Amino acid sequence: MRASPDQHHTTTASRRHRWAGRLFSLALTTLAFTPVQAVELKVIDSKDAPWPSIGRVNVAGYRSTSMCTGTLIAPNLVLTAAHCLFNKKTLKPFPADDLLFIAGVRREEYSARLEPACFFANKDYLPRQKPKLRDVHDDVGLIVLKEPSTLPPVPALTLEEAAVLTKDTRFQSVGYRRSRRFLPTVVEACKVMGTTEDAWVTDCASEAGASGGPLLVETPDGLRVAGVMSAKIDDVRSAIVPFFEWQELLGNPSCQTSLDASTPALRSTLPPAE
Repeated sequence: MRASPDQHHTTTASRRHRWAGRLFSLALTTLAFTPVQAVELKVIDSKDAPWPSIGRVNVAGYRSTSMCTGTLIAPNLVLTAAHCLFNKKTLKPFPADDLLFIAGVRREEYSARLEPACFFANKDYLPRQKPKLRDVHDDVGLIVLKEPSTLPPVPALTLEEAAVLTKDTRFQSVGYRRSRRFLPTVVEACKVMGTTEDAWVTDCASEAGASGGPLLVETPDGLRVAGVMSAKIDDVRSAIVPFFEWQELLGNPSCQTSLDASTPALRSTLPPAE
Protein backbone atom coordinates (compact mmCIF):
# COMPACT_ATOMS: atom_id res chain seq x y z
CA MET A 1 0.00 0.00 0.00
CA ARG A 2 1.30 3.41 -0.89
CA ALA A 3 1.59 6.01 1.86
CA SER A 4 -0.62 9.08 1.63
CA PRO A 5 1.06 12.51 1.42
CA ASP A 6 0.19 13.13 5.09
CA GLN A 7 1.67 9.78 6.11
CA HIS A 8 4.77 10.48 4.08
CA HIS A 9 5.14 13.89 5.73
CA THR A 10 4.77 12.38 9.20
CA THR A 11 7.28 9.63 8.44
CA THR A 12 9.77 12.10 6.99
CA ALA A 13 9.35 14.43 9.96
CA SER A 14 9.88 11.57 12.39
CA ARG A 15 13.07 10.58 10.61
CA ARG A 16 14.29 14.17 10.78
CA HIS A 17 13.57 14.25 14.51
CA ARG A 18 15.54 11.06 15.07
CA TRP A 19 18.35 12.26 12.83
CA ALA A 20 18.67 15.57 14.66
CA GLY A 21 18.64 13.82 18.00
CA ARG A 22 21.24 11.27 17.00
CA LEU A 23 23.47 13.91 15.45
CA PHE A 24 23.76 15.80 18.72
CA SER A 25 23.83 12.60 20.77
CA LEU A 26 26.82 11.29 18.81
CA ALA A 27 28.79 14.29 19.99
CA LEU A 28 27.88 13.49 23.57
CA THR A 29 28.05 9.73 23.89
CA THR A 30 31.85 9.82 24.06
CA LEU A 31 31.63 11.91 27.23
CA ALA A 32 32.07 9.91 30.43
CA PHE A 33 29.75 10.51 33.36
CA THR A 34 32.55 11.75 35.58
CA PRO A 35 31.92 13.42 38.96
CA VAL A 36 31.04 17.09 38.57
CA GLN A 37 30.74 20.06 40.86
CA ALA A 38 27.50 21.96 41.38
CA VAL A 39 27.03 24.81 38.91
CA GLU A 40 26.24 28.18 40.46
CA LEU A 41 22.58 29.03 40.96
CA LYS A 42 21.36 32.59 40.32
CA VAL A 43 18.13 34.14 41.58
CA ILE A 44 16.43 36.35 38.99
CA ASP A 45 14.65 39.56 40.01
CA SER A 46 13.82 41.09 36.64
CA LYS A 47 10.91 42.07 34.41
CA ASP A 48 13.01 41.78 31.24
CA ALA A 49 12.42 39.02 28.68
CA PRO A 50 12.25 36.06 28.92
CA TRP A 51 11.27 36.14 32.61
CA PRO A 52 7.67 37.44 32.18
CA SER A 53 6.92 34.39 29.98
CA ILE A 54 8.27 31.73 32.34
CA GLY A 55 6.10 30.98 35.32
CA ARG A 56 4.48 28.54 37.70
CA VAL A 57 2.05 25.78 36.81
CA ASN A 58 -0.08 25.70 39.94
CA VAL A 59 -2.52 22.97 40.88
CA ALA A 60 -5.19 23.67 43.50
CA GLY A 61 -7.82 20.95 43.66
CA TYR A 62 -9.67 18.76 46.10
CA ARG A 63 -7.07 17.45 48.59
CA SER A 64 -4.21 18.21 46.20
CA THR A 65 -1.85 21.12 45.63
CA SER A 66 1.36 21.16 43.67
CA MET A 67 3.66 23.46 41.74
CA CYS A 68 5.86 23.09 38.67
CA THR A 69 7.44 25.42 36.14
CA GLY A 70 6.19 26.16 32.63
CA THR A 71 7.11 28.28 29.61
CA LEU A 72 4.88 30.21 27.26
CA ILE A 73 6.20 28.96 23.89
CA ALA A 74 3.35 30.44 21.82
CA PRO A 75 0.55 32.91 22.65
CA ASN A 76 -1.76 30.04 23.66
CA LEU A 77 0.67 27.25 24.60
CA VAL A 78 2.56 26.47 27.80
CA LEU A 79 5.25 23.79 27.80
CA THR A 80 5.87 21.82 31.00
CA ALA A 81 6.58 18.29 32.25
CA ALA A 82 3.79 15.75 31.79
CA HIS A 83 4.08 14.45 35.35
CA CYS A 84 3.09 17.92 36.59
CA LEU A 85 -0.38 17.32 35.11
CA PHE A 86 -1.08 14.11 37.02
CA ASN A 87 -1.97 13.36 40.63
CA LYS A 88 1.05 11.54 42.08
CA LYS A 89 -1.07 9.26 44.26
CA THR A 90 -3.91 8.32 41.91
CA LEU A 91 -1.94 8.73 38.64
CA LYS A 92 -5.02 10.38 37.16
CA PRO A 93 -4.80 13.71 35.33
CA PHE A 94 -5.88 16.80 37.18
CA PRO A 95 -9.04 18.50 35.91
CA ALA A 96 -8.09 21.41 33.66
CA ASP A 97 -10.05 23.73 35.95
CA ASP A 98 -7.64 22.91 38.79
CA LEU A 99 -4.66 24.17 36.78
CA LEU A 100 -3.44 27.73 36.49
CA PHE A 101 -0.38 29.18 34.78
CA ILE A 102 0.92 32.21 36.65
CA ALA A 103 3.45 33.80 34.33
CA GLY A 104 6.36 35.91 35.53
CA VAL A 105 5.90 35.36 39.26
CA ARG A 106 8.06 37.95 41.02
CA ARG A 107 7.41 38.15 44.73
CA GLU A 108 3.85 39.48 45.11
CA GLU A 109 3.64 40.40 41.41
CA TYR A 110 3.12 38.42 38.21
CA SER A 111 2.85 39.23 34.52
CA ALA A 112 -0.29 37.21 33.70
CA ARG A 113 -2.80 34.77 35.16
CA LEU A 114 -3.65 32.32 32.38
CA GLU A 115 -6.32 29.60 32.48
CA PRO A 116 -5.95 26.26 30.65
CA ALA A 117 -8.63 25.02 28.29
CA CYS A 118 -7.13 21.53 27.96
CA PHE A 119 -3.76 19.81 28.06
CA PHE A 120 -1.83 17.10 26.27
CA ALA A 121 1.04 14.75 26.99
CA ASN A 122 3.49 12.97 24.73
CA LYS A 123 1.58 10.09 23.17
CA ASP A 124 3.62 7.35 24.88
CA TYR A 125 3.73 8.99 28.31
CA LEU A 126 2.46 6.90 31.22
CA PRO A 127 2.29 8.32 34.76
CA ARG A 128 4.22 6.34 37.34
CA GLN A 129 4.62 6.74 41.06
CA LYS A 130 8.30 5.85 40.85
CA PRO A 131 9.50 6.72 37.34
CA LYS A 132 12.84 5.45 36.08
CA LEU A 133 15.37 7.23 33.91
CA ARG A 134 14.12 5.24 30.92
CA ASP A 135 10.72 6.94 31.33
CA VAL A 136 12.04 10.50 31.15
CA HIS A 137 12.07 10.93 27.37
CA ASP A 138 8.24 11.03 27.22
CA ASP A 139 7.77 13.35 30.21
CA VAL A 140 6.50 16.43 28.35
CA GLY A 141 3.13 18.13 28.54
CA LEU A 142 1.50 20.98 26.66
CA ILE A 143 -1.20 23.25 28.09
CA VAL A 144 -3.59 24.98 25.67
CA LEU A 145 -4.83 28.26 27.13
CA LYS A 146 -8.41 29.52 27.02
CA GLU A 147 -7.25 32.90 25.72
CA PRO A 148 -4.02 33.82 23.92
CA SER A 149 -1.53 35.78 25.98
CA THR A 150 -0.03 39.10 24.91
CA LEU A 151 3.30 38.20 26.53
CA PRO A 152 6.26 37.55 24.20
CA PRO A 153 6.65 33.76 23.91
CA VAL A 154 9.94 31.88 24.20
CA PRO A 155 9.78 29.56 21.16
CA ALA A 156 10.81 25.94 21.08
CA LEU A 157 14.07 25.10 19.31
CA THR A 158 13.44 23.93 15.76
CA LEU A 159 15.32 21.18 13.95
CA GLU A 160 16.93 23.78 11.70
CA GLU A 161 18.08 25.89 14.66
CA ALA A 162 19.57 22.80 16.31
CA ALA A 163 22.61 23.22 14.07
CA VAL A 164 23.97 25.61 16.72
CA LEU A 165 24.31 22.77 19.26
CA THR A 166 27.68 21.21 19.96
CA LYS A 167 29.14 19.25 22.87
CA ASP A 168 30.49 22.57 24.16
CA THR A 169 27.13 24.37 24.12
CA ARG A 170 26.13 25.92 27.43
CA PHE A 171 22.49 26.15 28.46
CA GLN A 172 20.42 28.06 31.00
CA SER A 173 18.19 25.92 33.22
CA VAL A 174 15.28 27.90 34.68
CA GLY A 175 12.77 26.96 37.36
CA TYR A 176 10.64 28.04 40.30
CA ARG A 177 12.18 25.90 42.99
CA ARG A 178 10.23 24.83 46.04
CA SER A 179 12.83 26.59 48.18
CA ARG A 180 12.35 29.83 46.20
CA ARG A 181 8.71 29.86 45.17
CA PHE A 182 8.40 33.53 44.32
CA LEU A 183 11.44 34.25 42.19
CA PRO A 184 12.81 32.23 39.26
CA THR A 185 16.27 30.74 39.55
CA VAL A 186 18.65 29.88 36.77
CA VAL A 187 21.75 27.75 36.36
CA GLU A 188 23.43 29.99 33.82
CA ALA A 189 26.07 27.79 32.17
CA CYS A 190 25.23 24.13 32.52
CA LYS A 191 25.91 21.51 29.89
CA VAL A 192 24.66 18.21 28.56
CA MET A 193 27.04 15.56 29.90
CA GLY A 194 25.69 12.71 27.82
CA THR A 195 22.59 10.86 26.72
CA THR A 196 20.94 7.79 28.16
CA GLU A 197 17.57 6.23 27.40
CA ASP A 198 16.93 9.09 24.90
CA ALA A 199 17.19 11.68 27.68
CA TRP A 200 19.90 14.25 28.32
CA VAL A 201 21.86 14.00 31.55
CA THR A 202 23.02 17.48 32.53
CA ASP A 203 24.93 19.21 35.30
CA CYS A 204 21.97 21.57 35.74
CA ALA A 205 21.15 21.05 39.42
CA SER A 206 17.42 20.84 40.13
CA GLU A 207 14.87 20.39 42.90
CA ALA A 208 11.11 20.10 43.41
CA GLY A 209 9.18 22.88 41.69
CA ALA A 210 11.69 23.23 38.86
CA SER A 211 10.16 20.28 36.98
CA GLY A 212 8.80 21.43 33.64
CA GLY A 213 11.20 24.36 33.49
CA PRO A 214 12.95 25.23 30.23
CA LEU A 215 16.49 24.44 29.21
CA LEU A 216 17.27 27.58 27.22
CA VAL A 217 19.89 27.99 24.51
CA GLU A 218 20.97 31.14 22.69
CA THR A 219 20.53 31.13 18.90
CA PRO A 220 21.08 33.83 16.26
CA ASP A 221 17.35 34.53 16.54
CA GLY A 222 17.24 34.69 20.33
CA LEU A 223 16.61 32.31 23.21
CA ARG A 224 14.95 28.98 22.42
CA VAL A 225 13.65 26.13 24.58
CA ALA A 226 15.94 23.17 23.88
CA GLY A 227 14.62 20.87 26.60
CA VAL A 228 12.25 20.39 29.51
CA MET A 229 13.38 19.62 33.05
CA SER A 230 12.03 16.24 34.11
CA ALA A 231 13.83 15.00 37.22
CA LYS A 232 16.64 15.48 39.70
CA ILE A 233 19.17 12.64 39.51
CA ASP A 234 21.34 13.74 42.42
CA ASP A 235 22.52 16.99 43.99
CA VAL A 236 24.33 17.98 40.80
CA ARG A 237 22.78 16.17 37.84
CA SER A 238 19.32 16.29 36.29
CA ALA A 239 17.44 14.59 33.46
CA ILE A 240 16.11 16.68 30.58
CA VAL A 241 13.66 15.80 27.80
CA PRO A 242 15.41 17.07 24.64
CA PHE A 243 13.58 19.06 21.98
CA PHE A 244 13.61 16.29 19.36
CA GLU A 245 11.51 14.05 21.62
CA TRP A 246 8.49 16.39 21.64
CA GLN A 247 8.33 17.90 18.15
CA GLU A 248 5.22 15.91 17.24
CA LEU A 249 3.44 17.14 20.36
CA LEU A 250 3.64 20.67 18.96
CA GLY A 251 2.10 19.67 15.65
CA ASN A 252 -1.62 20.10 16.30
CA PRO A 253 -2.32 21.16 19.89
CA SER A 254 -5.99 22.03 19.56
CA CYS A 255 -8.74 21.34 22.08
CA GLN A 256 -11.23 21.31 19.21
CA THR A 257 -9.47 18.51 17.33
CA SER A 258 -9.19 16.50 20.51
CA LEU A 259 -12.98 16.12 20.53
CA ASP A 260 -12.81 13.91 17.45
CA ALA A 261 -11.86 10.33 18.36
CA SER A 262 -10.55 9.73 14.85
CA THR A 263 -7.84 12.36 15.05
CA PRO A 264 -4.26 11.67 16.19
CA ALA A 265 -4.53 14.62 18.59
CA LEU A 266 -7.02 12.75 20.76
CA ARG A 267 -4.63 9.88 21.26
CA SER A 268 -2.17 12.25 22.90
CA THR A 269 -4.80 14.04 24.98
CA LEU A 270 -4.93 13.29 28.66
CA PRO A 271 -8.14 11.41 29.54
CA PRO A 272 -10.71 13.18 31.73
CA ALA A 273 -10.32 12.72 35.45
CA GLU A 274 -12.82 10.42 37.13
